[in-house]
Amino acid sequence: MVSWHFSPEAVLKRSLGMLDANAARDLKKYVEGRQHVSGAFKDRAENPDLYYTLFGTLLSEALGLEEILMKTRQYVENEICSNEPAGIHLYCASILASKLSVNRKLKAFLRKRVRKNLDDVLVRQPVYGMFVTMLACYYSGDYKGLFKIRRHLKSQPGNETLPSTVIAALTVLQHTFGRPTGDLIEKLRDFYDNRGGFRAVKRAPVPDLLSTAVTLYACSCTHQDLKIIRPECLNFIDSLYQESGFGASMMDPEPDIEYTFYGLLALGSLA
Repeated sequence: MVSWHFSPEAVLKRSLGMLDANAARDLKKYVEGRQHVSGAFKDRAENPDLYYTLFGTLLSEALGLEEILMKTRQYVENEICSNEPAGIHLYCASILASKLSVNRKLKAFLRKRVRKNLDDVLVRQPVYGMFVTMLACYYSGDYKGLFKIRRHLKSQPGNETLPSTVIAALTVLQHTFGRPTGDLIEKLRDFYDNRGGFRAVKRAPVPDLLSTAVTLYACSCTHQDLKIIRPECLNFIDSLYQESGFGASMMDPEPDIEYTFYGLLALGSLA
């Protein structure tokens, strides 16, 4: 697996060294303000959501806001028991329960659900499905699931039409399981706009923070030298900092908890 040095938590914490005291304080206030009364973190419509709660939890840990996560644990456990999450919410629930809950039966239930869905996910969304399942298996300690992903990874063909986010995910997967990544890194470079950002697809009108963050994360994991593009990337990331949070792109500058996570992930990857 990815070493602790390159875990999302470690990269987020490294980002704090890139911030001045005022920015760190404002980010803490922003993250606290995005927590719902239920303990969840809010989506853009101000509703509690497991997906956004995963980003809020990781940010809270990095920013030293663990005390607010007691209510988050209660929300996660209640949401799992009441609604039995499916799709991406299942993987978020599994990761959140692994990090926050002390209920072993609940965590075992989610681990089995993730494993049960593995075959279907690998067929429908092979790369993205492998990546989110890998994260869920990593946090839940499901090593049989990880072994199955590793075997399936060997059969993945190259695809020139994949967006940068999926290529970055595949890069991390390949590196995690000790497979070569050079050709994937070369493909990722083609998405760079030469002004500090990476596009989701080559014909996208502007770069975005998600694509930039996950590409920089993949490059950091694989020990790429980012010194040449570092100043431009820092300027691009800073341009999306609005009202103490980060927005998605210049065309969508409104901050939310998801893109604030990607902002810090990008900074930490450059640290």
